[in-house]
Amino acid sequence: MVIGAALALAVMLSGVAAATPARSGLTRDSGSCGQAVGPFTVDGTRVLGAGGKVFVSYGTTVSGLQGPDWGASVSLDLDEIAATSDDWCANTVRLQLSQDNLFGANGNGYNRAYMNAIQTEVSAAEGDHLVVVLNDDTELTAPAWNLEQAPTPETETFWKDLVNVYSADPQVIFDLFNEPRLYYSGMSQAQMWQLWLNGGLFGGVNYPIGMAQLAEYVRTTLDAQNLFWVEGPRYSVSFDGMMREGALLKVSGVVYAVHHPAAPHDSSGWYADFGYLVATGVAPVVDGEWTNYEPVPTSGPTMMPTSCWPDAPTAVPAYLRYLSLLGIGLNVYTLQPGYMINSSGNMADPTTINAGTWSCQSDQERQPGQGAGSLVMAWFNQNNGLRTSSPAPTRRAGSAPRATWRVRRAHRRLPLKIANPGRPRRYDRGATRHVLSRSVTKRDIWRSFP
Repeated sequence: MVIGAALALAVMLSGVAAATPARSGLTRDSGSCGQAVGPFTVDGTRVLGAGGKVFVSYGTTVSGLQGPDWGASVSLDLDEIAATSDDWCANTVRLQLSQDNLFGANGNGYNRAYMNAIQTEVSAAEGDHLVVVLNDDTELTAPAWNLEQAPTPETETFWKDLVNVYSADPQVIFDLFNEPRLYYSGMSQAQMWQLWLNGGLFGGVNYPIGMAQLAEYVRTTLDAQNLFWVEGPRYSVSFDGMMREGALLKVSGVVYAVHHPAAPHDSSGWYADFGYLVATGVAPVVDGEWTNYEPVPTSGPTMMPTSCWPDAPTAVPAYLRYLSLLGIGLNVYTLQPGYMINSSGNMADPTTINAGTWSCQSDQERQPGQGAGSLVMAWFNQNNGLRTSSPAPTRRAGSAPRATWRVRRAHRRLPLKIANPGRPRRYDRGATRHVLSRSVTKRDIWRSFP
C-alpha cells in the first residue's frame, strides 16, 4: 500500500499524530491477542499473511543461541518465548543464532546438538502460535569481530542447512545477517552501501559476497519462499542513502529491518532513517531490534550509551506513535532484567520510566533500573489485542500469579535433545549486564562514530 502524499507529509512534520493502530493476523478471541498465520508475502509496503490478513510484527528478540554458552541458555530462552506469547501480547519471536555454533569457527564441522536446540526453540514458539524469525548473528563467537563482520561463504552454508529444515514452514521468516558492520568513521555513503551490497575488502579481510548475493542465493539457488528480513549497513541504524546509491535489493519478499535508529529522535530523523521507505511506497519496514534502558550505575562518568535516549520520557511514546502511523512493527531486546523486565522471576513485570528521575548518565542515576518495558507492553496490547487503561500492566488478565509463573512454563517445555547443556544461566541485574555487555558495548562504541 502506497501512503498518500498528505499522510507522508504528516509523518514528516509531526510523527506524533494519533492513528488507528495496525492490526495483524488472526485473533484467538475477544479477550486475547492477535496471532499471525503464514505464508507471508510482500504487497507494496505491507506484509500479508494467510487469507490476505495484514501482518505487523510485535515481538521480542531471544538471544541465548547466539553465544558460545548456548547449551546453558535454552531453558531461559524457552521462558522468554512463553512470556512473549503469554504476557506481552506479541505475535513474533526473533531467535538469534550463530553460523559458528553450527559449523565451528573454521566452518568444517556440524553440531547436531545445536540444530536440535534450534528446532526445540522453534517448536516451542510455534506451539505458542508465534511467528518465528531466524537470525544469523556472528558477534559473539571468537573470530566474528575481525573475520565475519558481513556475510561469508559460511553464511550461505548456514542458510542452506536452515532452508533444508524450514523452507516449507510458513511461520518462519529468515533474517539473513545480523547488523552488517563494514564501516569505519568517515566512510562515504557510496562506499558503505557498495560494501554492504556486493562485499569487498575491509579491514584486511575479503568478503566475496554482499547482501545482494546472499539474498539471491537463498531466494533463487535454494528456492526458499520464506519472507526475508534484511538489515542495513553500519549496524542497521539507518537506511538513509540506500535508494540514492542504488542499493535496493532486487529479490522478492524483502522487509527492511532497522535496528536502534540513530539520532535525532524525532519524526524527521526517523523519516530519513527508514520511514521514507514506507511513506514513498518503496518497501515494508520493521524495527527488528530496539531497546531503551538506563545504563549500569557507575561512580564516575562514562560514555552515554545509545541504548538510552536522554529524552526517552517523551521520545519513546512519540516513536511508538510514529511506528503505528506507518504500520511498522517492533521487536524488543530483550526479556531479561535491566532491559525490558525487572526480574527473570517474573517476565510479566516490565521496567518503567520516571520522567523526573530518568538519566542516561551512569554516574547521575537517582532511580537506577528504569526502562521502556511498560510502554512497549502497553503498545503491544493496544496494537495487537488487549486495550489497557493502565500504561504499565504487570500481568495479563487470567495469567498466573508471580509465585506460579515459572512453574506454569515448566509444564509447557518440550523435551530437550542437547548434549552437555552445562550450568543454567541465572540473572540478576548485575550478572545480566556483565554477560550481555559484549554485544551492547560493541554497538555503543560504534555509535560514537559520526
